[in-house]
Amino acid sequence: MKYNTKPIGTHAHEWFMFHAAKYGFKMANSLGLEHWTNVYRGDLGIALADTYTTDIFFEQFDKKFSKLFDGVRHDSGDPLVFAQKTIDHYKKLGIDPLSKTIIFSDALNYEKVARITEFCKGKIGMSFGIGTDFTNDVGLKPLNIVIKMTEALPENHPWVPVVKLSDEKGKYTGEEKMIRLAREILEIE
Repeated sequence: MKYNTKPIGTHAHEWFMFHAAKYGFKMANSLGLEHWTNVYRGDLGIALADTYTTDIFFEQFDKKFSKLFDGVRHDSGDPLVFAQKTIDHYKKLGIDPLSKTIIFSDALNYEKVARITEFCKGKIGMSFGIGTDFTNDVGLKPLNIVIKMTEALPENHPWVPVVKLSDEKGKYTGEEKMIRLAREILEIE
């Protein structure tokens, strides 16, 4: 409020994790996106791409969703690789990448933002979520923790363990058995 800046955001990984618990891993992204659009009717239009890896996400982020959503959020893996995949995805669908935005939000600092900006300038819209640096400005080393859902209770179903398969294998979360199952179903090496 102090600087008259509008906060923006995206859905959380848990949105897709719940959809996987209720509908299965193969349907989690597409039904998660469909339900999001049904609820928000065109608002909150930045799609989170890495709950089950960006490559799996882009397989289901078809022309309808790519046109409907204002852009995508990068949350794991190399941001320049992600940017190029996103640009290529939009171009393949005949969508001008400059009409879309990537929200970068993974462990950002000012140097990383400068590198990303240089790469994306003139190719695709961009914005940055530098939450940790902005909210931890007292000189202490920030904690690198994220709390994730471990189980979901879909209506009329038992508790189901959930997983997240980010673009960084070291950031996979969930029970090993479920991680193996998700990787097998989604054909992730």
